[in-house]
Amino acid sequence: MSELRSPIRRILVALDDSPSSRFAIRTAIDLALRFRAQIVGLFVEDINLLRMAHLPFVREIGLFSITPRRVDIDDLERQLRSQAERIRRVLAAAAEAHGIAWELLVKRGPVALEVMTSGAEADLMVLGRVGRSYAQRRLGATMRSILLQRPGLTFVLSAEVPKAAPVIVLYDGSEGADQALDIAATLVASDDGRLSVVLIAESRVASQTLHEDASRRLAARSVNADYRVVRHPSLEGIAWWIRTLGSGLLVLPCGGHGLQGEGLCGLVEAVPNPILLVK
Repeated sequence: MSELRSPIRRILVALDDSPSSRFAIRTAIDLALRFRAQIVGLFVEDINLLRMAHLPFVREIGLFSITPRRVDIDDLERQLRSQAERIRRVLAAAAEAHGIAWELLVKRGPVALEVMTSGAEADLMVLGRVGRSYAQRRLGATMRSILLQRPGLTFVLSAEVPKAAPVIVLYDGSEGADQALDIAATLVASDDGRLSVVLIAESRVASQTLHEDASRRLAARSVNADYRVVRHPSLEGIAWWIRTLGSGLLVLPCGGHGLQGEGLCGLVEAVPNPILLVK
């Protein structure tokens, strides 16, 4: 991978003590190496969880006991400190092994607000789609807020980015589509990877125009691609096409064809692929 036209110097990776966060660290390391970027890890101590624990009627059930008991606030605080320390060790080991500058921010507050605030100065945000439960398909409140509100580049992961699968990019002529195509081309160029371009068009003439525009742009970068055309697309139709193309990274320009707001959230829920959102 060579550098993007818009240099990425600061990558924020939102972390918790879950397997998806480990995928996020490895992805952030890979991107930091390619773009010579700094990694900023973020662990948020959820203030709402701590407030709830102070309520007198809140009880917890232990792993080895079915007897409800009061939440031990001091124990919860120790658990949070222990999670932050484990994350620090994992991030430090990964970054220092590759000579990457890093830091870990530990914040306390509402999770979505702290992630958005800390990510305001980041060129790219990397975060896991889910926490501990792989069965979860619906987006949580934090992820939904980020998808709806954050501008710029956001990398959404549910698993590690597969190395052999093609990079998939939607190209629809909307604002951001050219940037998404350039990013996808950059991602495959130096890795000798494969690129699949899904043309989103309302007519045959429009699809031909998009094909010519995309081909000309990729030829300037010496990148070959295969093309699929989706006409009169619904979000369900777009999701179906993405799933048929495999589990590779999806580069998604946001804005056109309902790919904004709740429509964007619905598409992210509908496909299992790692997704790079371009806004």
